[in-house]
Parts: sequence; structure tokens; C-alpha cells
Amino acid sequence: MNQNTTNKTGEDGYLAVLRIPSFTVLLVGRLVSGAGQILFSMATMWYILQLTESALAAALIPMLPYLIYAFLGIPLATISDRLPKKQLLIWTDIWRAVIACILAILFLTGSMLPWHIYVANLLIAILGFMFNPATQTVIPAILPKPAEQLAPANALLNSSSKTIELLGYALGGILIAFISVQSILFIYAITFLLSALAIAFIRIPVTKVVKQKGFSGFVKDSMQGITFLFSNKVLACCIIFGAIINFAGAPLHIFTPIFANMVLEAGPQGYGLLQSAFAAGSIVGSLLSGKYAKRLSLAHWFLISYLISGASLLFMPMYPNLYFAIACSFLLMLGLALVNVPLVTSILLSTPEEKRGRVMNSMGVLMSGVSNPLGLLLGGWLIEAYSPSWVYMGIGMFVIFMGTASLFVRPFREDREGHTSHRKSSVSSGI
Repeated sequence: MNQNTTNKTGEDGYLAVLRIPSFTVLLVGRLVSGAGQILFSMATMWYILQLTESALAAALIPMLPYLIYAFLGIPLATISDRLPKKQLLIWTDIWRAVIACILAILFLTGSMLPWHIYVANLLIAILGFMFNPATQTVIPAILPKPAEQLAPANALLNSSSKTIELLGYALGGILIAFISVQSILFIYAITFLLSALAIAFIRIPVTKVVKQKGFSGFVKDSMQGITFLFSNKVLACCIIFGAIINFAGAPLHIFTPIFANMVLEAGPQGYGLLQSAFAAGSIVGSLLSGKYAKRLSLAHWFLISYLISGASLLFMPMYPNLYFAIACSFLLMLGLALVNVPLVTSILLSTPEEKRGRVMNSMGVLMSGVSNPLGLLLGGWLIEAYSPSWVYMGIGMFVIFMGTASLFVRPFREDREGHTSHRKSSVSSGI
């Protein structure tokens, strides 16, 4: 049995997944384009801020993708599911590069107007929300053994993206200070051209396409993602619990800089360290859950995730020390990241390939596309009524309560018991 376990670990671990050429090329392409996306967002935000001297005008830049995702995420995924995946991935990258080049030319000729930047960000967001579901459809198709390799593959994608975020925003600030906006736009265009070139060399199997005719057929197809998620009781519970937690946790986006300044008295440097701890926790949590995803059921991962993240929020304001807050911030995001890889892996493996884009975007819209904006509105009210410490402890206690409540939810309970019984039978049979 030990020999079998050793062989399985060797075949399905992170190194084994990285040895799959198609996956590695796709991973590198996504990292390069992800770095370019960070540069593009920062550069256009900074330009709008300088041009208009309005924080609200600049804030619209990062808000646009959230609005597009909330209102158009599912229809865009339906379009993505209907198109050939390789061509879609290549052309969405090429068109994003073209848009960036057009903006750069407008800068060079002095013809740039604010609405050009808003339209460009709008179009790039739309293309991105067609690209992402296509990627999620493709990844299981290019893995030789998706049932065993999808969890570490998702973990590598998540952790690599967080690493790029961690480094990208720091390096982006330096580049914006020393390089012109048009140069950054050309760099952005090059990153997407490199991504398109990388995808062109990947052998992507043709995925099945099933679509209904007419506008009513399109609407029915769009609803299939939500229908599929709620046809599975465990996944439905995950969506509901996740949406509630995202709603409750959204005010932290507003309160983290305030907490760093008012409670920790650490200023912008402290805020930067907390943000770095968030990213580091996400990376470690993704890698841990990717390695051990099959050891526990989804219900187990949800319980562990909520207890760790809830306790971190509860204890952080009790000991207002910067280093303690950094440790709690790390554990907070580690806890939240623990459930992401098992959840995404479970959904991708159980979803027919012709529905994967719609199902994954439906999950995102239901869990965060609606609840996050509503939670931010809640944060705007809380910031006027309560101190950051009370908000942190209140959210922490609520998250712990939700984790404890999951013990008594029947689908979660059956999922835990079924997974435990399966593992015991596997061990007893020598698998």
C-alpha cells in the first residue's frame, strides 16, 4: 500500500502537473498576461486621477469589471461555451492587445480623452470574462488524468496568480513612476500577444458544444449554470454559505486601511504589510488545499476554512500589534483559500464540458458578484457607526457561527459522513 501511495503522489503532485507541456504553457501565458493586466489597470487609474483629480473617477476603473461580471458574467460565459475554445482564447488575447495599442497611439498623438479609457477598460473586461470560462473548460481537457491532477493544477493557477498580484502591484508602482503611460500600454499589449502565441502551440481537444436556438434558447442556456449548481445539494449549500460569508466579509476591504491607521497606528506601511500577508496566506492556502484536496470532503474544507478565518478576525483586534495583525491576516486568507481549490475542482469534475463556463461564472456571480457590492454598501454604513475593532470581531464571530452551523446542515453532514466512510473502505481494501 505504501508503494502505491508513493507512486500516486509522484504521478499527481505539483511537479508532475508542471511536466505537462500544455498546462505549463497555459500557466505561463496566464501569468504573463496577468502581470500585464495589473500594469494596465494601475496605469489607466493613475492617468484618470491626474487628468480629472477625482478619486471617484479613478475608482470607476477597478469597479467596471465587478459591474460587468455581476450583470453580464453569465451571458458572456454562455457565448464562451458556444465557441471553439482555442480560437476564442487566442482572439480574446489578440483583441485585448489591439485595444491597448489603440490607447497607446491615442496617448502618443495627444488625442486621449477619459471616455476612451473607460471604453477600453469595458471592452477588455468583457473579453476577459469570455477568456476565463474558456480557460476553465480547457484545463480539465488538457490534463491526462483530470480526476487526480485537476486539484494541484488549480492550486498552481491560484497561487501563481496571487504571487503575480503580490509582486505586480509593487513593481507596477515603480514602473509607473519611471515609464510613460504609453510605454506601459505597449508592454501590456506585448504580454497578451505572448499569451496568444503560447496558446497557439497548445494542443487543445475540441470540446462538445450544445446550444438551443434563438434568444429564448440563449436565455435557457444561460440559466443552465445556476440550475446545475442547485441540482447538487452540497454545491447549493456551498454557494449559499459562500455568498453569505462574502457579504459579511466585504466591509473588510474598506476597514483594513482604517484598521492599520487607527488601531495599529502603522500608517500606509502597515497597510501594505497587511495586504502582503493577505496575498501570502492565499498562496499557502491554495498550495495546501491543492495537495490534500482529496483527503477531505467539501464540507470538511468549509468547516476548517471558516473556523481558521473567523478566529483570525476575532483575535486580531484583541491584541492591537502590527506583527500579530500580520500573522492573523496571513491565517485569515490561508483559511479562506483552503476551500477554493477543492470547491472549484469538485465543480469542474462534476460539470459536463459543454456547461463548464456557465457553471463557473454562475458560481462567481452568485457567491461574489452580487454579495460583494452589497457588502461594500454595508461597510459604508458600518464605517460611520462602529469602530474597526468591533467590526473585525463581529465579522469573526459571524464566520465562526456559520462554520459551526455547517455541522448541522444535512447535505454537509452527509457529505462528511460519506467521504469518511469511503476513505475507511479504501484503506481497509488496501487502495
